[in-house]
Amino acid sequence: MGRSSAEQAQQNRARIVEGASRLFRERGVEAVSVAEIMASVEMTVGGFYKHFASKEALVEEAAGRAFADAGALWDHRLAGDQRPAALRAKLVAQYLWPRAGRQCPIIAFAPHAAGEGAILRDIYGQGTGALLERFFNNPGDEADLAHADPRTLLLFAAMVGARVMGEAAGDAPWVEAVKQAVANEAERQAARGATG
Repeated sequence: MGRSSAEQAQQNRARIVEGASRLFRERGVEAVSVAEIMASVEMTVGGFYKHFASKEALVEEAAGRAFADAGALWDHRLAGDQRPAALRAKLVAQYLWPRAGRQCPIIAFAPHAAGEGAILRDIYGQGTGALLERFFNNPGDEADLAHADPRTLLLFAAMVGARVMGEAAGDAPWVEAVKQAVANEAERQAARGATG
């Protein structure tokens, strides 16, 4: 018995969103065309418009998907019976030296979320805020961040900034020094037993 056309359409849409999310994170939103997205999922460009009114509509959904995927990954990496600071130190180390093609949505979608009238501003703000909450091991507790340890907030910002520099400047010795300094600070916080 075959799948219903509604089920198939839902699966096709999910494939498009997944393919777009991956390509946008790898190359940037502006650098990827609808034709490239559809070719990556082995579908025709004409099929795109059965699922999305525009590329912008797909960008919004793909960004949401990217942040959800990152959240699930961070949940996995921050799970365990260790203190939050020790778990954060592990996440920082993994985040700073990523696998190829694993672009963070905080970095990948920032250019598209910035600027006047940016369509992704709300999705970007919610997604990045949710990752910051996870970094503090307080998913869904944005109110606590107002009273959060400023050293941990700085660590989050330094972690993202160091990765941006690493992706932009490559393996320059100064980049490696910056990344190592951030990883060392995460380890120091873990050794001090920071909980927030």
